[in-house]
Amino acid sequence: MLKEGFFTALGTPLDDQGRIIIESLKKQIEDQIAAGAAGLFLFGTMGMGGCVKNSEYEGGLIAAVEAVDHRCALLVSASENSLAKVTEKLAVCEDKDIAGVVMTAPYYFKSGDPVVVNFLKKTAAMTKQDFYLYDHEPITKHKLNMGMLRELADAENFKGLKTFDLVFAKQSIANPVKEGFTTIFSGSDLFDLAYPYGIRRYMDGIFACMPKSIAKVQKAFAGGDNDGAKKVLGDMMGFRDQMHANSIWVCFSYAMNMLGYAGNFAPDYELPVSDRGREVVKAGLAGLGEI
Repeated sequence: MLKEGFFTALGTPLDDQGRIIIESLKKQIEDQIAAGAAGLFLFGTMGMGGCVKNSEYEGGLIAAVEAVDHRCALLVSASENSLAKVTEKLAVCEDKDIAGVVMTAPYYFKSGDPVVVNFLKKTAAMTKQDFYLYDHEPITKHKLNMGMLRELADAENFKGLKTFDLVFAKQSIANPVKEGFTTIFSGSDLFDLAYPYGIRRYMDGIFACMPKSIAKVQKAFAGGDNDGAKKVLGDMMGFRDQMHANSIWVCFSYAMNMLGYAGNFAPDYELPVSDRGREVVKAGLAGLGEI
């Protein structure tokens, strides 16, 4: 079972040819582990999983495995939009020393629950790695539910769920579909409500540019200081909202660069960060004590 604590969805640093900058990725991993991360998530939404070239997928995964070196859990997205494409990614993951693969429902095509369950059952059967679902309706246009989890429970390697839906997270913990089932909550604005309830594993990609701050949050939670955690989380989410207002991707990328992580962390078609965005990022990182 995954350790309790925070999980960071890593940013993926790319050069102008779309190649992963390995040393930048490794530095990010070192800083997150130093901050106390219980786990890391590679090639997720904030890691531009849908933008990373197929030719870079294995190299980035190998580098991350080496950098983590068993010091925390490493989860890897294998999400794709067809069984044929999923097969390729799972084949790369199969012999790697990771904590598990993460799969969303198929995106682009809108399908009913039985079709989504069929897709997920088949993908789970393709790998011996532990298998986690990512309930990500804004991207996939499919909402997972407890009935779907129960249909997947017979898969021996089906180990858990990542969801931003607090009600779904509570349901999956109160009535787990199998022994040892693990839920990771990703509803950033509700972490301070979820943690006292007993949801002790939480994830966000924004943690990648706020390692000192999320370390403070986890220390407060672990010490029973929910008000302290709430205060820092409020400041973090306020900064995130300001980045959203000035184009989240390029602001996030600029923030990562300011922290010493080389590369582009935004889709390669994004416009440059604005002067206002630069000001927001500098002020936000300084205010949080990140720089």
